[in-house]
Amino acid sequence: MSKRFIQIQEEVIRDYRIKLDEHSSCWGRCHAHVKQRRICKWHQKNSVQSTFDLFHEIGHIETTKGKMRRCEEEYYATVWAIEKAKEYDIAIPDQTIKEYQDYIDMELARGIRRHGSNYNTSLKLKV
Repeated sequence: MSKRFIQIQEEVIRDYRIKLDEHSSCWGRCHAHVKQRRICKWHQKNSVQSTFDLFHEIGHIETTKGKMRRCEEEYYATVWAIEKAKEYDIAIPDQTIKEYQDYIDMELARGIRRHGSNYNTSLKLKV
């Protein structure tokens, strides 16, 4: 079996100076600590999904700015991940894009439900 995805993952981890903490005691799922350039609970696998998840978390580190809303953070991190996947000629399954879009939509709805205002409601992923 080719190690293509492992090689890509190791390259972006090195190039973007990412620290990994697979056994972190914080949170229950994969996430990024933007200021520390650290990703917790990501598990390396030689797969498209693992690679895209890594790209997404690095996308948080590379795109999150102060005062961004959660839906915006998720949207821009995912857009960054899609662009990075294109650079490496990695086709992202439609189901994966749908899952990320659903999460963005859920965070947008949550913000609006909590009486947020001036939300950009056109945060739609383009592949």
